[in-house]
Amino acid sequence: MGKPTEPGRWLDYVLRGGTSFEPFWKSFLSAASRDLLVVVGRGFDPRMANAVSTIVSLGGDGRRDCILVEYDEGEHSPSRAHDPAVAKNVGVLEELFKNSGNLITKQIRMRSEDGRRRVGSRSAAGVFASSGDIEAYTDILVDISALPRSIYMPMLARLLTLVDSMPDAKRPNLHVVVGDNPKLDELIVAEGLSDDASYLHGFESGIEQEATAEIPKIWMPILGEGKIGHFERINDLIGPNEIAPILPFPCRNPRRTDDLILEYRAYLFDVLRIEPTNFIYVPEQNPFGVYREVISAILHYTDALGTLGGCKIVISALSSKLLSLGALLAAYDLKQVGYPVGIAHVYADGYTIAGEDAWGRTSEELFEVWIAGQPYALP
Repeated sequence: MGKPTEPGRWLDYVLRGGTSFEPFWKSFLSAASRDLLVVVGRGFDPRMANAVSTIVSLGGDGRRDCILVEYDEGEHSPSRAHDPAVAKNVGVLEELFKNSGNLITKQIRMRSEDGRRRVGSRSAAGVFASSGDIEAYTDILVDISALPRSIYMPMLARLLTLVDSMPDAKRPNLHVVVGDNPKLDELIVAEGLSDDASYLHGFESGIEQEATAEIPKIWMPILGEGKIGHFERINDLIGPNEIAPILPFPCRNPRRTDDLILEYRAYLFDVLRIEPTNFIYVPEQNPFGVYREVISAILHYTDALGTLGGCKIVISALSSKLLSLGALLAAYDLKQVGYPVGIAHVYADGYTIAGEDAWGRTSEELFEVWIAGQPYALP
């Protein structure tokens, strides 16, 4: 395996959150005419339309169109219990874009025609077929608040690829917006987990090739609450030579890091015998912090394992939206510069809410994560 180019695309970045979210968008939209394409997931998550409503309400000149991504998990999906909440969220979007622009629904198939294979991540990557789908816009906004990882990760990777392929004069800005609320993410529980983990579309090549079977595998899972079942399945899939768990710190909840270590303690220390020095700590609300730490660790492992041909990298996002986005950015950059990298994932039949009455007692912060376009000069 040849030595890959060193990654580092997002060492400098643009991130706005909390009280700086609305002022950023107000200034951005008033500075010039902006043609916006907003991508939103059709779901029951109460954050689904919040960021989009805030942005559209700020006015400004230019088009305002929205793609509503609909992912049908089947009539028996546990998610169907929350259909009234879905209808309420969709109603908000319909009213928002009634006079502002077009609201277009795009269907994503979650299973193959025979129902035997999970195809959601491949279908999500196909929502945007070519650069022609986005060249009419100055800005693409993907709100991941109500989208599962198996959809927004391959979709964002596809959009990054398309944006990167476009000439400077036509290249739009690519933004990710999200209502960050780790507590609410914890309350949304995956039901009907697949028996086996798998790799997301676009992030599977090279990991399981027999020709490179002797190259060590490094697994970097971002730990999140209630995901031990996911963790065990992914570990069985990979069979890693080294595990470097990623924990959020600092956090809004000062005890969150300690609580996660306690939750995973038996499996991490008694079963897998992971050394405490293997843990990597990243700021809870900075996806670029995840990106930086993953890149730094992989460069270290690659150098240390150089005599064995380097290493293969597998990343798993088992945590909140912002941390999961950081995992995607790291995987995308590593792949672009030649590293064999995979994103291991466990599909679910649907999602339910543990303690729906707690929704009103949780608070979210809106975040703007600018990942491509004007601030970033491509080589």
